[in-house]
Amino acid sequence: MTAAYEQRRLAALHEYELLDTPAGDELEAVVRVAAMVAGVPNATLNLIDENRQCQLTTHGFEGSDTARSDSMCAVRFTSGEVTYLPDASLDLAFAFNPWVTGLLGRVRFYFSAPLVTPQGYALGSLCVFHTERHELTDEQIDRLKDLAQVILALFERRRQARANAELAAEVREQHEQLEVAHADLGRAHAERAATIVELRRSNSELEQFAGVVSHDLAAPLTVVNGYLELIEERIARNDPESARWIAASTRAVGRMQRLITSLLTYARAGHAPCRPEPTKLGDLVDQALNDLRGSRDGATVEVPPDLPVIEADPTLIRQLLQNLLGNALKYRRPDRPCHIEVSARPDGEQWRIAVADNGLGIPKAQRERVFEMFTQVDPASGQGHGVGLSTCQRIVDRHGGRIVAAETPGGGTTVVFTLPMRTRAAAPS
Repeated sequence: MTAAYEQRRLAALHEYELLDTPAGDELEAVVRVAAMVAGVPNATLNLIDENRQCQLTTHGFEGSDTARSDSMCAVRFTSGEVTYLPDASLDLAFAFNPWVTGLLGRVRFYFSAPLVTPQGYALGSLCVFHTERHELTDEQIDRLKDLAQVILALFERRRQARANAELAAEVREQHEQLEVAHADLGRAHAERAATIVELRRSNSELEQFAGVVSHDLAAPLTVVNGYLELIEERIARNDPESARWIAASTRAVGRMQRLITSLLTYARAGHAPCRPEPTKLGDLVDQALNDLRGSRDGATVEVPPDLPVIEADPTLIRQLLQNLLGNALKYRRPDRPCHIEVSARPDGEQWRIAVADNGLGIPKAQRERVFEMFTQVDPASGQGHGVGLSTCQRIVDRHGGRIVAAETPGGGTTVVFTLPMRTRAAAPS
């Protein structure tokens, strides 16, 4: 290993910001599953930095940091190949290691799968071991390799989520700067224009980044979910504790997949062509409700039969309605049946379309902020990602309208958006 490679490897490791941080439920679950797959009591997720081995999370024993020179995982992890030793005391490269001799432990069976990034930098390894001789089948070895890839995908998800949050914070700061600029009417018009241009650039970068990141993360998450299903079928069927671990991991994957879907929708709403055409609003409401039929249990949705023909992009408006109706169904009150009303009426030269519910409602102080990216009314509830209403505003903006949130009389939320009227010769059949 050259000094230049080691410098680049360490830079890659520190970029993930994993050292000395909590592992989290997903990584802990993968390490537990690794021990179960191998059929041994001990497993650990090791990261190797300049001078030490950091055990990010362990199963079967209490982890701690040790010197890199004492680490078994550090011996061959940069080769990119797995190390499989039924009895480590018989291998000269490991026989005198303090983890084998008894100074730190009496490891006999030892297996480690290196965690190598797509760029070829080894961050550490997924390791399983036992104080007794033990052998693995070829299938067990393949599944442990798969779990190492799952860990890398979770590392990447953390890094990309952090980058998304940083970009969102930058855009929010730009919005705040723009508001200050508008408040100071004495500033030069050129300075104000430059701020707007910079804000648009930041928004554009965020859209493109969200689209690329979402695509790149979707595939590994699908792989993760698939292997969790395989593990559940083969191992967890008769093991309630393992079933709970796998269920927790599956739920975490589902949350991430839903966030990716939201980010993709947001990016597409900003970049997809907007092609207005005469469209029956009632048909779009029916299509959105059909997509949400699995969430409508116990809810009544009142849709008048005389909804108008509007001039709009049917794909984008259907997504808008699905987001609004989905929110109304999701944030219902537990003490009364969910009721939703859809309405539309002319208002000058525009249509005024409303989706009203009797749910939890949005506090008055937050009714403007909820349309900002990643804003959540109640982050502690774990519902939503703060992307849906931002997507709605983007769609309405592209049609030249406005969108606001208000209180429903009697409690709940009414979201109203406007669409310009345009006269066309024929309506859709």
